[in-house]
Amino acid sequence: MEVANACAWGAARFLGWKRFSSSMPRALCATHRKRSRQRRQALPRQDAVAECREHLFHAQRVVVYGLSQLSVESLECLMQGLRWWKTLWIPSDGLLLEAFVNLYRWHTPASTTLECVRNNADFVVFWGANPLRSAPRLLARYILFPRGRFTERGVEDRAAWAVDIQTTEMARVTKLLSIPQDAERAFLQTLHQASFEGPVTSTAGVADKELRAFLKDLNRARYRVFFLGRGPLFHAHGSAVLEGLAAWVENLGALAPTFLLPMPTDFNSAGFLLAFLSCGGLANPLWHLQGDLHGWNPQPGDLLLALSGDCFWFLKEEQKQAVQKHRIPVLALSAYETMTTAEADVVIAVGLQGLEASGFAVRLDGVSFYVERLWDRDLPSDTVVMQELFESWS
Repeated sequence: MEVANACAWGAARFLGWKRFSSSMPRALCATHRKRSRQRRQALPRQDAVAECREHLFHAQRVVVYGLSQLSVESLECLMQGLRWWKTLWIPSDGLLLEAFVNLYRWHTPASTTLECVRNNADFVVFWGANPLRSAPRLLARYILFPRGRFTERGVEDRAAWAVDIQTTEMARVTKLLSIPQDAERAFLQTLHQASFEGPVTSTAGVADKELRAFLKDLNRARYRVFFLGRGPLFHAHGSAVLEGLAAWVENLGALAPTFLLPMPTDFNSAGFLLAFLSCGGLANPLWHLQGDLHGWNPQPGDLLLALSGDCFWFLKEEQKQAVQKHRIPVLALSAYETMTTAEADVVIAVGLQGLEASGFAVRLDGVSFYVERLWDRDLPSDTVVMQELFESWS
């Protein structure tokens, strides 16, 4: 009926609203079904799983979209089941996850926990990130406003900056450096050089005064944390920005503790990243991780597996037409009715993670935690469905 002590996204999750809109309730997916001759036919769960298994058996390539709302156990079961399948992974937080996976191929930047950020961080930077939209409660709980062990005055003990190509709500709570999109790499290199006693010169339209203030806060800080969001990754130079930021953080770490963390937007994006790496995602030649759904070119023999994500909302019209032309089976696991469940050949209704189903998830800092379900609903968890789907092939 009501939720206390939750952010806008948390309240929407508990009460079944659209994000940031209490006037738009979401329809629950309450039945398992298949589509036959453009008609929907309700099925027992075991029959719906058998239908999915039949489609999967004949697939030449599995295209998996969503993923970031599933439990860690479900993700591991899925990846073990698809370890011999040619698979295209497209997580709903894919741009950020793909960038960090590519970064991890060469080196892993230093990370820290959110509790350490709260207790120690006196300098934080949000690069292309807007936590007021992606993680509304993060600033109040861990990063900016709370009082910590060595930041006893809260926000007064922290210097906070945002670097973005556009003006966002972050300007209300941090100092904002607004830069042109095509100058982002050059601006990062200027900051890198200037932080090690290089010349401080005006660049990207940012005044010398602002640059000097940024560098002053940086140099006097004893514990620095950089958060990277999806902002730079929408453009071709995004990977270079992340690599440059990782190199800068590594060099700064020689002078004082300095860390780089991703700023995902989905419930368990970090859980997918952890599962993908631990299940050999970097070494499996049959697997490919793709950040942008628009980069998928539907081909004959593909099978689209939508896992707690509404891919049809984002597909381009030509992609939808190709799905129909090539008769690509669409299988959906979802707690809500979406554009994807309306188009899917088989739909399996699952309980919402953390509310109707228990399981492990991973915070953005890599810390695992167990989410206990709050109430019972006669729906299986995503883990149960994955186990049933792959039990005969394991």
